[in-house]
Amino acid sequence: MDLTGATYFFTLAGLSMAFLGFTSIVVVLHQSSGTPLSPFQILITKLFTELGLMATAFSMLAPTLALLDIEEAHVWRIASLIMLLFLVPWLVRYPFRRRIAAPDQKWPLRGYVLNAVGAVVVIALCINVLDAPVSSNPAPLAFATVFVLSYAAVSFFWTYAIFVHE
Repeated sequence: MDLTGATYFFTLAGLSMAFLGFTSIVVVLHQSSGTPLSPFQILITKLFTELGLMATAFSMLAPTLALLDIEEAHVWRIASLIMLLFLVPWLVRYPFRRRIAAPDQKWPLRGYVLNAVGAVVVIALCINVLDAPVSSNPAPLAFATVFVLSYAAVSFFWTYAIFVHE
């Protein structure tokens, strides 16, 4: 069965794995300097890994479900539901994990913006699961996957200096 947007999702999976590999190299280079990771750096490393793997899995989810030869609309609904089961708990827990790892740091503005965008992503996925007010389609899944990868990329960009300078 040809799945709408399958090539796009495969491309996102490759991009997610490339991001994960690059960030892993940065972390390994930092550790090879002999400097141990701080609790905040450990959290950020986990963030890169979790989001990179989540984006990869999200990218592969719909094409994998399509192999079951189920109706395409059901593929989008089931994939959206599975994404929600992983994304919502992550979005809720991460600010608390960050507070524990870096109690002296305030939650940055970008954190509020990213979580607000995350709320929009969650709403779009819920609409896709419910198949109303619009028919289920690949757009919310693509949007959610790009959001997860973007969250990781923005976090990497803003924290890169702590791996290079510390």
